[in-house]
Amino acid sequence: DHYASFETQKNQPSMIGTSFIMGLFAMAVAYILGLPFGVLMARNKDKFADKLGMVYIIFIIAVPSLAYIYLFRYLGTTLFNLPSVFTTYGPGDVRSWILPIISLALPSIASLMLWTRRYVVDQMNSDYVKFARSGGLSESEIFSKHILKNAIIPIVHGIPGSILGALTGAIITERVYVVPGAGNLLTQAINKYDNSVIVGVTLYYAILSVTSLILGDILMSMVDPRISFSSKAR
Repeated sequence: DHYASFETQKNQPSMIGTSFIMGLFAMAVAYILGLPFGVLMARNKDKFADKLGMVYIIFIIAVPSLAYIYLFRYLGTTLFNLPSVFTTYGPGDVRSWILPIISLALPSIASLMLWTRRYVVDQMNSDYVKFARSGGLSESEIFSKHILKNAIIPIVHGIPGSILGALTGAIITERVYVVPGAGNLLTQAINKYDNSVIVGVTLYYAILSVTSLILGDILMSMVDPRISFSSKAR
């Protein structure tokens, strides 16, 4: 019998591809929700919206990630009848992606809310805002043309890191939902004493980290013309 004579089926994404798709959607959800809610908290500082947002932020920071992932998985499977593991329907079914993406986006949403609130509040208390008010500009013009534009600059620096970070996968999320991604690759290699894979994955992570920092600096210089990588000699 020619037991090695068979056709390979490659109609599903690779490990890195699965992690990348999940990470990109989680990043999109985080920015779509985190930025507006952070701005809302800043504009309603010390009011109900701000306090409610801080409750969520403190919950995500204080509670271990494994705990709230299991909590949201229980709620998703009980209330919305979503699959508890990725392999139930596979990557071809949208339902397989919903809970892992939401669980992966939860800490990013909290982080973006916290930092956006901080940067916006700092800009709202700046001297140039007071001068703009004395010049007769409306609050909406001051916020859209000055406060938000300056507050978003530090946030922009993390976008390349979020995109490239999606290639590394998420260890805890992928283990809980049995996602065949790249997040568990390094831990499996360590457990099996596979030195070649350990060195390769470590180098891969290092290259992504350095590249994300460089791209973040370049993106900041594109958003803010005041940032320059070269200075004229005096």
